[in-house]
Amino acid sequence: MLMTSCEAIHLRVPLETPIPASVARPITTELSIHLVRVTREDGAVAWGEGWHGDAAEFAQAVEQLAPVIADADPLDRGALWERMVDRLTGLKEPLAAGAPALSAIDIALWDLAGRALDLPVYQLLGGRRMARLDAYATGIYLEEPRIAAQKAQAMVEAGFRGVKIKAGAGVAQDIAVAEAVREVLGPQAPLLVDANQAFEDRDEAMELGAALDRLEVFWYEEPLPPGDWKDYVVLRNALNTPIAGGERLRSPGAFLQAMLVGALDVVMPDVRLCGGITGMMKIAELARWFNVSVSPHNWASQIGALASGHAAVTLPNCYMTEIEATRTPASDMLVRPLQFEDGFVVIPDAPGLGIEVREEFVSDYARP
Repeated sequence: MLMTSCEAIHLRVPLETPIPASVARPITTELSIHLVRVTREDGAVAWGEGWHGDAAEFAQAVEQLAPVIADADPLDRGALWERMVDRLTGLKEPLAAGAPALSAIDIALWDLAGRALDLPVYQLLGGRRMARLDAYATGIYLEEPRIAAQKAQAMVEAGFRGVKIKAGAGVAQDIAVAEAVREVLGPQAPLLVDANQAFEDRDEAMELGAALDRLEVFWYEEPLPPGDWKDYVVLRNALNTPIAGGERLRSPGAFLQAMLVGALDVVMPDVRLCGGITGMMKIAELARWFNVSVSPHNWASQIGALASGHAAVTLPNCYMTEIEATRTPASDMLVRPLQFEDGFVVIPDAPGLGIEVREEFVSDYARP
């Protein structure tokens, strides 16, 4: 069955309870969701999602890539991925949303291929190595230690064993929050710290890292902006805490540059930005050769969580994924939302990604 249409759809979903600020973004009062809808000639519809900030740029990139998959078979998704990459690299002017659009379309192609073969995507990827995917909770932002501890307690009571906090409010404040959350979690549970590239100064990043060593933090994420990665290498060699990062890297080649110099212990591709499921699998294979672990990044995305989850359960070097613990209206976008058991994400065994988007949700929140 060939594909007949590919369109970009922008959703703006207001939040009754705003998500607090991090270094990476201000207080979030609405979610901006960038989807693609791909239709097959028999009427089957699949969805993908890209991570980008501008709806017009995303729509422009989808428009550029849509002809590549027009009248093509989704089972040819590997060849189509390469052709889309060729289209993007061949443009005179680079498209700001090229990688998110590629990622979104690739996710939809995997879903359509699985439906055509009546198989879940994880089986198309070689079969899952684990029945469920371990998850840690994100949802503690730049907040006072008391509030952070209360949120951590609620996450534990919801079944999560691992909790991630944000850093960047100042080293003293960051340490106080980490200590308060560690006290709630106890000495065994994973405590993860994400600085969102807060530190331009390596010495300041090292100061916080030394404190995190004492707290036996599971990993220290994005302490510095990526670049030539030299300061990351210094931090990684000096600290006991593993260094994680890469959520904003847009291609397997970008991850390869970090791994070649030994900058990261854990790579964190986001399936909505890194080239979709195809890109994530290429990154994971590179990471395996460098003895680097993989943990997919995700933020407030149901489609992204399930797409990366199908890939993650097949990987020998992946052990957990990220779930935003803050409930938002976007949790209602799918007919069957994310399912959890004892803090683990349950990956659907239905054909494709096992998702069905509520059309009424799309029509309610679609905006130019």
